[in-house]
Amino acid sequence: MRVCLDGQPLLGNLSGIGRYTLNLYYYLAAHQDLEITLGFNRIAKNLQLNELPSGISENQVVNNRYPYKAIRKLLKPNLLYRLPFDFTHKVKYDVFHGTNFTYMPIQRGKQVVSIHDLAFMKYPQTTSKKIYNHHMKWVPYCAQNADHIITISEATKIDITQILSIHPDKITVTPLAAEKQFAPMTESAYQHIYNKYQLPEEYILFVGTIEARKNLLTLVKAYHYLINHYEINYKLVVVGARGWKTSSLFQYVQEHQLQEHIIFTGYIDDVDLPAIYNGAKLLTMPSWYEGFGLPLIEAMRCGIPVIGSNTSSIPEVIGEQGLLCDPNQPEEWAENIHMVMDNASTRRTWSDYSLRRASLFTWEHTAEMTAKVYRNLL
Repeated sequence: MRVCLDGQPLLGNLSGIGRYTLNLYYYLAAHQDLEITLGFNRIAKNLQLNELPSGISENQVVNNRYPYKAIRKLLKPNLLYRLPFDFTHKVKYDVFHGTNFTYMPIQRGKQVVSIHDLAFMKYPQTTSKKIYNHHMKWVPYCAQNADHIITISEATKIDITQILSIHPDKITVTPLAAEKQFAPMTESAYQHIYNKYQLPEEYILFVGTIEARKNLLTLVKAYHYLINHYEINYKLVVVGARGWKTSSLFQYVQEHQLQEHIIFTGYIDDVDLPAIYNGAKLLTMPSWYEGFGLPLIEAMRCGIPVIGSNTSSIPEVIGEQGLLCDPNQPEEWAENIHMVMDNASTRRTWSDYSLRRASLFTWEHTAEMTAKVYRNLL
């Protein structure tokens, strides 16, 4: 069976969707009945292999030179949108898998689309106008017209069925996982990271793009509460690029003079993330909404305790027995953070819980479930 994965998310710094695409490519390779190709669109110049992550074979890469963005601007979501691609697309695939919310407009073959979340519809105020307009135009169309939809959590599946009116039988949930480099490390193995990023010896951690739906303001308010009510010797480290609508967050930090207590690292290369996790005492995810919440699994694989919001997909990842808080209640977050940070024995208990929970999520399982979707379409 010939399968073409949309490789566009692999260009540039890898986002969560890029890492999802890359791991599908790696782990689907173990399925002997599948012939995997990564499809790209590069019109002006040739695609160079050194632009892509390591481990990608040159004979599994195809550049279609299809004016994808231009066609999308010119055409509405209808059958005409799909016609031009077939004139440039010389290889017939049994399945094309659009890994990033939409799919390429092929006529010859089955279409699978991965829809990771519907944040742009549930929380439009947290999405840029450009992304909102694009997704509102194309995601409903692709969801309705794809042969099958893959999503990454039961919570997102419910959103897709209710908001986009898709029958549940058309949707398969394939939970994400963390790469094997996310594992417990000795302190000597990650000590150099302290120096590289000038990190404190003790810190609690947030990992993700700094944007409105991540609800970092609740976490910062919780941390501010801890400073005012307890004698704490740890800082808050925020790892991630600055995104959309963050002015209120940084204004709060300045107004309450928290600059010396909160470290914003910006984007960090994936190779350094395992050490960043291992150096942390606790990971927090106060998001209003997540399609999955990959940093939770990454931290748990490293044996780091985690606290997350009791909303959307987060309880699926942490588990109902895990530490879950109301994203509207900074004091609740503060008290749970203090409970973990104030007692080494409590941290060990939750560290053990993290390792057990993380073992339930593997890329082998994700790839197996994805391959099953492909096979069932033919």
